[in-house]
Amino acid sequence: MKCSRCDVEVPRQRINMGYTICTDCSTEEKVSCHTIYPHKTGGYIQVVSKEQSNNLNRLDRRGTSIKSAPKYKPFTIDTLDEPKPFRNKKCTKTYTTYDTALKQTLDYYDEWGYKPTLKYLRQLNSSGDIPLLTRVKIQDIITDMYLEPSPRALQRHFNK
Repeated sequence: MKCSRCDVEVPRQRINMGYTICTDCSTEEKVSCHTIYPHKTGGYIQVVSKEQSNNLNRLDRRGTSIKSAPKYKPFTIDTLDEPKPFRNKKCTKTYTTYDTALKQTLDYYDEWGYKPTLKYLRQLNSSGDIPLLTRVKIQDIITDMYLEPSPRALQRHFNK
């Protein structure tokens, strides 16, 4: 069968659906869809016009659209003709020696106790006086001393 407007052959599937006009002469708009999620899985599709689909996608945060793509800046890679010069800078930071820091911390522990000593160690490390590795080693020693029972505590325990 031929189109009633332009005499082009109309496909049989279109005739079976009840159309007598070809797609070029048709004034009907293409249909679109909107995905609906009643819960987090199991969405279904609602067939709507293109205008309604755009509006629903604008309103629905889960709507499928390309609304976020234009916000990105174009990605370009700049090629460098010459690499940046490497500056070999030596570390000029001077730390307190391990033995000195250990002696200071043990003296502090004898005077103030466990928790203030840990704060003191943290302060020494954050101020840059001792490196982190030294702090961890000294903190392990202080914690072992704190957890190890004293001879007097052992006497009281076994003399009961």
